[in-house]
Amino acid sequence: MNKYGLACFLAYRLLLLVFANGSGSKDRDVGDECDDDDGGGGGDHDGDEGDEGIHAREWITPATTTYFINQLLTSQDANITRLRDRFDWRIFPTVNPDGYTYSFNRDRMWRKTRSRSSMFCYGADPNRNWDYNWLKHGATSNPCDYQTYGGPKPFSEKETRSLSAYISSLENLLAYIAFHSDAQMLLTPYSDSVEHVDNYNDLIRIGKTSLEYGERVNGEKYDGPGTAAELLYKASGGSMDWVRNKLGTPIAYTYELRGTYFHWPPNRIHEQGDEVTQMLLGLFTEAEQLGYF
Repeated sequence: MNKYGLACFLAYRLLLLVFANGSGSKDRDVGDECDDDDGGGGGDHDGDEGDEGIHAREWITPATTTYFINQLLTSQDANITRLRDRFDWRIFPTVNPDGYTYSFNRDRMWRKTRSRSSMFCYGADPNRNWDYNWLKHGATSNPCDYQTYGGPKPFSEKETRSLSAYISSLENLLAYIAFHSDAQMLLTPYSDSVEHVDNYNDLIRIGKTSLEYGERVNGEKYDGPGTAAELLYKASGGSMDWVRNKLGTPIAYTYELRGTYFHWPPNRIHEQGDEVTQMLLGLFTEAEQLGYF
């Protein structure tokens, strides 16, 4: 991923930021950021695509995000170039590099980080480790749980600490988008409650437009939009909910991409890449119509 970020810099004169202080437990860098125009920023607002690849086994999310970066950089479509130039983008294709590598080399279904959690066990679920209703729903305090151990405390993991610190440093952050797989749905805050945020109706309208844009590409229908508590299951301690609650970011979503048991054919990455590009175009177009930007 670092090589791809370097290619961004060399080919398009974009700022490359590597989280030197945000490496995982094995000292792999958390992620690359491609920003625009030597760091000067040509957009009017901050736009952030949040935590792609936070769950190690969800390989389609870093792949799709990288595809979207390429679309922003190379597309001749006027709608896409306007989307690129309208915002200052912060894009991190993978924020759990040690878990991601482990899922390639040792355990395809690995989900967590690779920090030592007990004498014999490793890893915490980085999307149960954020300081919002930590361990309240859909998480466990068992350090040897294979799936949803929330860590010994909020932000115990280097990956979540570094990402949350960076997000908190951004001014005028108006949108936060996370990608997971493979429930094929669009989720809104809060993931552990059926009570709705104050701009819920707007989020539903924006989300529906986003999904309509995506469906036009391959005819694929997504469930939602709605909260995970309504559409999937209750889950606390996730990044999207923390961003909404802590920072008050008005536009916050989690896209659950397509797949089967976290598998997706490499020769079909472009299908989801094109869908995601159009879904994000629809999201920002409708949000702008409603006066958010």
